[in-house]
Amino acid sequence: MSVASTARKRVNRNLRGMDRLELWLLSAVVAILAVRLFLELTGYPEMGGSVLHIAHVLWGGLFMAASTIIMFTFLGKMMEALGTIAGGIGFGLFIDEVGKFVTQDNNYFFQPSVAIMYTVFVIIYIAGRWVLTAAHYSRTEFLVNSLNEMRELPIGTSTEEEKKLILYNLNKCDAGEPLVRELITVVGNIDATVAGRRGVFVRSRDGFYRRYRQMTLSRWFTKIIAGFFILQVIGSMGVVLNLMFDTGEVVAQMEAFGFSDWAILASNMLSAFYISLGVILLHRSRLKAYQMFERSILVQIFIGQMFLFYKNEFSAIPGFAFYLLLLLAIRFILQRENSELIGAAIASPDKQFDPAAQS
Repeated sequence: MSVASTARKRVNRNLRGMDRLELWLLSAVVAILAVRLFLELTGYPEMGGSVLHIAHVLWGGLFMAASTIIMFTFLGKMMEALGTIAGGIGFGLFIDEVGKFVTQDNNYFFQPSVAIMYTVFVIIYIAGRWVLTAAHYSRTEFLVNSLNEMRELPIGTSTEEEKKLILYNLNKCDAGEPLVRELITVVGNIDATVAGRRGVFVRSRDGFYRRYRQMTLSRWFTKIIAGFFILQVIGSMGVVLNLMFDTGEVVAQMEAFGFSDWAILASNMLSAFYISLGVILLHRSRLKAYQMFERSILVQIFIGQMFLFYKNEFSAIPGFAFYLLLLLAIRFILQRENSELIGAAIASPDKQFDPAAQS
Protein backbone atom coordinates (compact mmCIF):
# COMPACT_ATOMS: atom_id res chain seq x y z
CA MET A 1 0.00 0.00 0.00
CA SER A 2 1.42 3.39 -0.99
CA VAL A 3 2.16 6.18 1.48
CA ALA A 4 -0.42 8.40 -0.28
CA SER A 5 -3.23 5.85 0.00
CA THR A 6 -2.37 5.20 3.66
CA ALA A 7 -2.49 8.95 4.38
CA ARG A 8 -5.84 9.26 2.65
CA LYS A 9 -7.30 6.63 4.99
CA ARG A 10 -5.96 8.33 8.11
CA VAL A 11 -6.57 11.96 7.13
CA ASN A 12 -10.12 12.98 6.27
CA ARG A 13 -11.06 16.36 4.82
CA ASN A 14 -13.75 18.60 6.25
CA LEU A 15 -16.72 19.20 3.93
CA ARG A 16 -17.00 22.64 5.52
CA GLY A 17 -13.28 23.26 5.08
CA MET A 18 -13.59 25.94 2.39
CA ASP A 19 -16.15 27.83 4.47
CA ARG A 20 -13.77 27.80 7.42
CA LEU A 21 -10.78 28.80 5.28
CA GLU A 22 -12.63 31.76 3.78
CA LEU A 23 -13.82 32.86 7.23
CA TRP A 24 -10.24 32.64 8.50
CA LEU A 25 -8.87 34.68 5.59
CA LEU A 26 -11.61 37.29 5.89
CA SER A 27 -10.89 37.65 9.61
CA ALA A 28 -7.21 38.16 8.84
CA VAL A 29 -7.92 40.82 6.20
CA VAL A 30 -10.38 42.62 8.52
CA ALA A 31 -7.75 42.63 11.28
CA ILE A 32 -5.15 44.20 8.96
CA LEU A 33 -7.53 46.89 7.73
CA ALA A 34 -8.78 47.63 11.26
CA VAL A 35 -5.24 48.00 12.62
CA ARG A 36 -4.11 50.26 9.77
CA LEU A 37 -7.19 52.44 10.15
CA PHE A 38 -6.80 52.66 13.92
CA LEU A 39 -3.13 53.61 13.65
CA GLU A 40 -3.89 56.26 11.02
CA LEU A 41 -6.67 57.80 13.13
CA THR A 42 -4.60 57.83 16.34
CA GLY A 43 -1.30 58.99 14.85
CA TYR A 44 0.53 55.68 15.24
CA PRO A 45 0.82 55.55 19.06
CA GLU A 46 3.28 53.24 20.81
CA MET A 47 2.17 51.06 23.70
CA GLY A 48 4.65 50.52 26.49
CA GLY A 49 5.95 54.01 27.22
CA SER A 50 9.54 55.15 26.69
CA VAL A 51 11.15 51.80 27.56
CA LEU A 52 8.95 49.06 26.14
CA HIS A 53 7.31 48.68 22.75
CA ILE A 54 4.38 46.28 22.74
CA ALA A 55 3.95 45.52 19.03
CA HIS A 56 0.60 44.22 17.82
CA VAL A 57 2.29 41.06 16.58
CA LEU A 58 2.19 39.99 20.25
CA TRP A 59 -1.58 40.42 20.30
CA GLY A 60 -1.63 38.30 17.15
CA GLY A 61 0.14 35.52 19.02
CA LEU A 62 -2.39 35.76 21.86
CA PHE A 63 -5.32 35.50 19.43
CA MET A 64 -3.77 32.48 17.71
CA ALA A 65 -3.18 30.86 21.12
CA ALA A 66 -6.81 31.58 22.06
CA SER A 67 -7.92 30.00 18.77
CA THR A 68 -6.00 26.81 19.53
CA ILE A 69 -7.35 26.62 23.08
CA ILE A 70 -10.94 27.13 21.90
CA MET A 71 -10.58 24.41 19.27
CA PHE A 72 -9.40 21.69 21.70
CA THR A 73 -11.52 22.80 24.67
CA PHE A 74 -15.03 23.15 23.23
CA LEU A 75 -17.24 21.24 20.80
CA GLY A 76 -19.77 22.50 18.26
CA LYS A 77 -19.89 24.50 15.06
CA MET A 78 -20.27 27.81 16.88
CA MET A 79 -17.05 27.24 18.83
CA GLU A 80 -15.29 26.13 15.63
CA ALA A 81 -16.37 29.36 13.95
CA LEU A 82 -15.22 31.41 16.97
CA GLY A 83 -11.85 29.67 16.98
CA THR A 84 -11.51 30.22 13.24
CA ILE A 85 -12.22 33.94 13.60
CA ALA A 86 -9.79 34.29 16.51
CA GLY A 87 -7.09 32.49 14.53
CA GLY A 88 -7.68 34.68 11.48
CA ILE A 89 -7.48 37.86 13.55
CA GLY A 90 -4.28 36.64 15.16
CA PHE A 91 -2.66 35.81 11.84
CA GLY A 92 -3.73 39.20 10.44
CA LEU A 93 -2.12 41.03 13.36
CA PHE A 94 1.02 38.95 12.85
CA ILE A 95 1.39 39.31 9.08
CA ASP A 96 0.60 43.05 9.24
CA GLU A 97 4.06 43.61 10.76
CA VAL A 98 5.91 41.64 8.10
CA GLY A 99 7.72 44.83 7.03
CA LYS A 100 9.54 44.87 10.37
CA PHE A 101 10.79 41.33 9.92
CA VAL A 102 12.17 41.59 6.38
CA THR A 103 14.02 44.92 6.67
CA GLN A 104 17.23 45.84 8.46
CA ASP A 105 15.68 48.96 10.02
CA ASN A 106 12.42 47.26 11.14
CA ASN A 107 10.42 49.40 8.71
CA TYR A 108 6.68 48.87 9.34
CA PHE A 109 5.92 51.05 6.29
CA PHE A 110 8.09 48.98 3.92
CA GLN A 111 6.12 49.35 0.68
CA PRO A 112 6.41 45.78 -0.69
CA SER A 113 4.98 44.39 2.58
CA VAL A 114 1.46 44.63 1.13
CA ALA A 115 2.57 42.55 -1.85
CA ILE A 116 4.06 39.99 0.57
CA MET A 117 0.79 39.80 2.53
CA TYR A 118 -1.19 39.48 -0.70
CA THR A 119 1.06 36.66 -1.94
CA VAL A 120 0.75 34.78 1.36
CA PHE A 121 -3.05 35.03 1.34
CA VAL A 122 -3.31 33.89 -2.28
CA ILE A 123 -0.98 30.94 -1.71
CA ILE A 124 -2.95 29.86 1.37
CA TYR A 125 -6.27 30.16 -0.47
CA ILE A 126 -5.10 28.29 -3.59
CA ALA A 127 -3.40 25.55 -1.54
CA GLY A 128 -6.47 25.14 0.67
CA ARG A 129 -8.81 25.00 -2.29
CA TRP A 130 -6.61 22.42 -4.01
CA VAL A 131 -6.49 20.18 -0.92
CA LEU A 132 -10.21 20.46 -0.26
CA THR A 133 -11.63 20.24 -3.79
CA ALA A 134 -9.00 18.70 -6.10
CA ALA A 135 -10.14 15.11 -5.52
CA HIS A 136 -13.60 13.64 -4.97
CA TYR A 137 -14.51 12.91 -1.38
CA SER A 138 -14.28 9.25 -0.41
CA ARG A 139 -17.02 7.23 1.28
CA THR A 140 -15.00 7.29 4.49
CA GLU A 141 -14.80 11.09 4.38
CA PHE A 142 -18.56 11.35 3.90
CA LEU A 143 -19.06 9.03 6.87
CA VAL A 144 -16.63 10.89 9.14
CA ASN A 145 -18.23 14.23 8.24
CA SER A 146 -21.70 12.82 8.89
CA LEU A 147 -20.65 11.70 12.37
CA ASN A 148 -19.15 15.14 12.99
CA GLU A 149 -22.35 16.91 11.91
CA MET A 150 -24.48 14.64 14.10
CA ARG A 151 -23.02 16.27 17.22
CA GLU A 152 -25.51 19.12 16.82
CA LEU A 153 -28.65 17.01 16.41
CA PRO A 154 -29.23 15.95 20.03
CA ILE A 155 -29.12 19.53 21.35
CA GLY A 156 -31.63 20.88 18.83
CA THR A 157 -29.38 23.50 17.19
CA SER A 158 -29.50 21.96 13.70
CA THR A 159 -31.99 22.87 11.01
CA GLU A 160 -34.05 20.43 9.01
CA GLU A 161 -31.84 21.27 6.01
CA GLU A 162 -28.73 20.28 7.96
CA LYS A 163 -30.40 17.01 8.90
CA LYS A 164 -31.08 16.39 5.20
CA LEU A 165 -27.41 17.10 4.45
CA ILE A 166 -26.36 14.46 7.00
CA LEU A 167 -28.71 11.94 5.40
CA TYR A 168 -27.41 12.84 1.96
CA ASN A 169 -23.80 12.36 3.07
CA LEU A 170 -24.68 9.01 4.66
CA ASN A 171 -26.27 7.94 1.39
CA LYS A 172 -22.90 8.62 -0.28
CA CYS A 173 -21.27 6.09 2.06
CA ASP A 174 -21.06 2.33 1.67
CA ALA A 175 -24.67 1.12 2.03
CA GLY A 176 -23.41 -2.35 2.93
CA GLU A 177 -21.85 -1.11 6.16
CA PRO A 178 -24.03 -1.91 9.21
CA LEU A 179 -22.91 1.34 10.88
CA VAL A 180 -24.14 3.41 7.92
CA ARG A 181 -27.55 1.74 7.96
CA GLU A 182 -27.88 2.28 11.71
CA LEU A 183 -26.90 5.95 11.42
CA ILE A 184 -29.45 6.58 8.66
CA THR A 185 -32.15 5.11 10.90
CA VAL A 186 -31.02 7.13 13.92
CA VAL A 187 -30.82 10.45 12.03
CA GLY A 188 -34.17 9.80 10.36
CA ASN A 189 -35.83 9.35 13.75
CA ILE A 190 -34.42 12.56 15.25
CA ASP A 191 -36.74 15.56 15.10
CA ALA A 192 -34.50 18.51 14.19
CA THR A 193 -37.33 21.02 14.47
CA VAL A 194 -38.48 20.65 18.08
CA ALA A 195 -39.43 24.24 18.90
CA GLY A 196 -39.10 23.79 22.64
CA ARG A 197 -35.41 22.93 22.36
CA ARG A 198 -34.46 25.70 19.95
CA GLY A 199 -33.21 29.12 20.89
CA VAL A 200 -34.22 32.51 19.56
CA PHE A 201 -31.25 32.63 17.17
CA VAL A 202 -32.05 29.28 15.55
CA ARG A 203 -35.77 30.11 15.21
CA SER A 204 -34.90 33.49 13.67
CA ARG A 205 -32.49 31.81 11.27
CA ASP A 206 -35.17 29.36 10.17
CA GLY A 207 -37.53 32.30 9.60
CA PHE A 208 -34.96 33.92 7.30
CA TYR A 209 -34.64 30.64 5.41
CA ARG A 210 -38.39 30.46 4.83
CA ARG A 211 -38.55 34.06 3.64
CA TYR A 212 -35.64 33.45 1.28
CA ARG A 213 -37.46 30.47 -0.22
CA GLN A 214 -40.53 32.65 -0.80
CA MET A 215 -38.41 35.33 -2.50
CA THR A 216 -36.71 32.87 -4.86
CA LEU A 217 -40.12 31.76 -6.13
CA SER A 218 -40.91 35.32 -7.24
CA ARG A 219 -40.41 36.25 -10.89
CA TRP A 220 -38.47 39.41 -10.08
CA PHE A 221 -35.80 37.69 -7.91
CA THR A 222 -33.53 36.51 -10.74
CA LYS A 223 -33.90 39.82 -12.59
CA ILE A 224 -32.88 41.83 -9.53
CA ILE A 225 -29.82 39.59 -8.91
CA ALA A 226 -28.78 39.83 -12.55
CA GLY A 227 -29.30 43.61 -12.64
CA PHE A 228 -27.31 44.14 -9.46
CA PHE A 229 -24.27 42.23 -10.71
CA ILE A 230 -24.46 43.84 -14.14
CA LEU A 231 -24.10 47.15 -12.31
CA GLN A 232 -21.08 45.61 -10.57
CA VAL A 233 -19.54 44.86 -13.98
CA ILE A 234 -20.12 48.44 -15.05
CA GLY A 235 -18.55 49.68 -11.82
CA SER A 236 -15.54 47.37 -12.16
CA MET A 237 -14.91 48.39 -15.76
CA GLY A 238 -15.33 52.01 -14.72
CA VAL A 239 -12.41 51.60 -12.31
CA VAL A 240 -10.36 50.00 -15.11
CA LEU A 241 -11.08 52.85 -17.51
CA ASN A 242 -10.34 55.43 -14.83
CA LEU A 243 -6.94 53.84 -14.16
CA MET A 244 -6.11 53.65 -17.85
CA PHE A 245 -7.47 56.94 -19.17
CA ASP A 246 -7.53 59.29 -16.19
CA THR A 247 -5.00 61.76 -17.57
CA GLY A 248 -2.49 61.83 -20.39
CA GLU A 249 -1.68 59.22 -22.95
CA VAL A 250 -2.34 55.52 -22.33
CA VAL A 251 1.35 54.62 -22.65
CA ALA A 252 2.34 57.29 -20.16
CA GLN A 253 -0.30 56.00 -17.74
CA MET A 254 0.95 52.44 -18.08
CA GLU A 255 4.53 53.53 -17.44
CA ALA A 256 3.40 55.31 -14.28
CA PHE A 257 1.59 52.22 -13.00
CA GLY A 258 2.92 50.72 -9.82
CA PHE A 259 2.40 47.18 -8.56
CA SER A 260 -0.76 48.16 -6.69
CA ASP A 261 -2.25 49.82 -9.80
CA TRP A 262 -1.72 46.67 -11.84
CA ALA A 263 -3.22 44.56 -9.05
CA ILE A 264 -6.36 46.76 -8.90
CA LEU A 265 -6.66 46.70 -12.67
CA ALA A 266 -6.32 42.91 -12.82
CA SER A 267 -8.75 42.35 -9.94
CA ASN A 268 -11.46 44.45 -11.57
CA MET A 269 -11.05 42.73 -14.92
CA LEU A 270 -11.11 39.27 -13.32
CA SER A 271 -14.11 40.24 -11.18
CA ALA A 272 -15.97 41.49 -14.27
CA PHE A 273 -15.16 38.21 -16.04
CA TYR A 274 -16.66 36.10 -13.24
CA ILE A 275 -19.75 38.32 -13.04
CA SER A 276 -20.28 38.03 -16.80
CA LEU A 277 -20.09 34.24 -16.53
CA GLY A 278 -22.57 34.34 -13.65
CA VAL A 279 -25.08 36.44 -15.60
CA ILE A 280 -24.83 34.02 -18.55
CA LEU A 281 -25.36 30.99 -16.28
CA LEU A 282 -28.15 32.52 -14.21
CA HIS A 283 -31.00 31.10 -16.30
CA ARG A 284 -29.32 27.67 -16.64
CA SER A 285 -28.06 26.97 -13.13
CA ARG A 286 -28.56 29.46 -10.32
CA LEU A 287 -26.09 27.57 -8.12
CA LYS A 288 -23.25 27.85 -10.66
CA ALA A 289 -24.16 31.48 -11.35
CA TYR A 290 -23.97 32.38 -7.67
CA GLN A 291 -20.63 30.57 -7.41
CA MET A 292 -19.29 32.86 -10.14
CA PHE A 293 -20.66 35.91 -8.29
CA GLU A 294 -18.99 34.68 -5.11
CA ARG A 295 -15.65 34.34 -6.89
CA SER A 296 -15.93 37.88 -8.21
CA ILE A 297 -16.48 39.16 -4.67
CA LEU A 298 -13.54 37.15 -3.29
CA VAL A 299 -11.30 38.60 -6.01
CA GLN A 300 -12.32 42.11 -4.96
CA ILE A 301 -11.79 41.42 -1.25
CA PHE A 302 -8.49 39.56 -1.40
CA ILE A 303 -6.91 41.57 -4.22
CA GLY A 304 -8.71 44.77 -5.20
CA GLN A 305 -9.62 46.08 -1.75
CA MET A 306 -6.28 45.14 -0.25
CA PHE A 307 -4.40 47.24 -2.78
CA LEU A 308 -6.93 50.07 -2.69
CA PHE A 309 -6.27 50.22 1.03
CA TYR A 310 -2.55 50.31 0.30
CA LYS A 311 -3.05 53.36 -1.94
CA ASN A 312 -5.57 55.15 0.29
CA GLU A 313 -6.60 53.63 3.61
CA PHE A 314 -9.78 55.64 4.17
CA SER A 315 -11.30 55.18 0.73
CA ALA A 316 -10.93 51.39 0.98
CA ILE A 317 -12.85 50.98 4.24
CA PRO A 318 -16.41 51.61 2.85
CA GLY A 319 -15.67 49.48 -0.21
CA PHE A 320 -14.38 46.62 1.87
CA ALA A 321 -17.40 46.77 4.21
CA PHE A 322 -19.71 46.69 1.16
CA TYR A 323 -18.00 43.64 -0.35
CA LEU A 324 -17.92 41.87 3.00
CA LEU A 325 -21.70 42.30 3.43
CA LEU A 326 -22.20 41.26 -0.19
CA LEU A 327 -20.14 38.11 0.40
CA LEU A 328 -22.22 37.22 3.47
CA ALA A 329 -25.39 37.65 1.40
CA ILE A 330 -24.15 35.51 -1.49
CA ARG A 331 -22.93 32.82 0.91
CA PHE A 332 -26.40 32.70 2.42
CA ILE A 333 -27.92 32.35 -1.06
CA LEU A 334 -25.47 29.55 -1.93
CA GLN A 335 -26.36 27.66 1.24
CA ARG A 336 -30.05 27.89 0.38
CA GLU A 337 -29.47 26.74 -3.20
CA ASN A 338 -27.35 23.82 -1.97
CA SER A 339 -30.11 22.88 0.44
CA GLU A 340 -32.70 22.87 -2.36
CA LEU A 341 -30.54 20.58 -4.51
CA ILE A 342 -29.80 18.27 -1.58
CA GLY A 343 -33.54 17.96 -0.89
CA ALA A 344 -34.14 17.12 -4.54
CA ALA A 345 -31.30 14.59 -4.50
CA ILE A 346 -32.75 12.84 -1.43
CA ALA A 347 -36.17 12.73 -3.11
CA SER A 348 -34.57 11.34 -6.31
CA PRO A 349 -31.63 9.10 -5.29
CA ASP A 350 -30.54 8.67 -8.93
CA LYS A 351 -29.86 12.42 -9.21
CA GLN A 352 -26.12 13.14 -9.03
CA PHE A 353 -25.12 16.10 -6.91
CA ASP A 354 -22.07 16.57 -4.73
CA PRO A 355 -22.36 19.54 -2.35
CA ALA A 356 -18.68 19.18 -1.45
CA ALA A 357 -17.76 19.99 -5.05
CA GLN A 358 -19.79 23.17 -5.05
CA SER A 359 -17.34 25.27 -3.00
